[in-house]
Amino acid sequence: MTWRFDLADAIGGRAEQQDRSEVFGLPGRPNDHLVVLADGMGGQQHGALAAQTVLDTARNALTGLAKRSPQQGLTDICHAAHEAIRSIGRQDGSNPASTFTALFLRGDEAYWIHVGDSRLYHFDGETQLFCTPDHTLASLLQARQGAYGVTRAGKRRNSRLYMCLGGNNELEPAFGATAIGKNDWFLLCSDGFWNQVESSEAARRVTGTPADSEKAANLVALAAQRGGPRADNVSLVLATRARRARKRAWWRP
Repeated sequence: MTWRFDLADAIGGRAEQQDRSEVFGLPGRPNDHLVVLADGMGGQQHGALAAQTVLDTARNALTGLAKRSPQQGLTDICHAAHEAIRSIGRQDGSNPASTFTALFLRGDEAYWIHVGDSRLYHFDGETQLFCTPDHTLASLLQARQGAYGVTRAGKRRNSRLYMCLGGNNELEPAFGATAIGKNDWFLLCSDGFWNQVESSEAARRVTGTPADSEKAANLVALAAQRGGPRADNVSLVLATRARRARKRAWWRP
């Protein structure tokens, strides 16, 4: 199964880009890929360093991921990055933190792990099949109290995370797996994107444009424009099926 990956980001109205994303190939497995997106905490010290630490940890764990079960391998990366970021904080007295969303594509199966409020979307054409849960106080209140919880959360601005990498929280990452259909594709993004662009609109723009267009860059530019002068950092990764060129059959009389 051949994949096409499109990555794009924008600094928005912030002084520093604290989002990081990368696609890794696995040693000896040319058809396996690990996609990682991390969003360093806005306003926290060393947010960019925390996000980069997530990517560095994933890069150093690729051999182990190839040898272990997908769940164990992804969980090991998550906990190793968590401890590495906490170690940075202990060394200089800062409080770095990051989200962590990763997608592992292996053959016709997809595995994911997630901490924070960056998101992974799974689509079948324009149909959204799944979205990772946000680890925010607002989402927690909504799950416990329904619409009333959403209202209270909005008033209290509880978009704060109750779970992230590097924080003092207990780490219980969300994990999932799915078979991949022929029209399936994936979108990973930071909150700077999904706060501005609905997933249904993103799906229409991805599926309704030519394969060779700058889809990720155009979506990121749209989110940054809508965010205005105070826009958050925006990062996006698209994982779509690479279309093979059709072979022409020539006929000679």
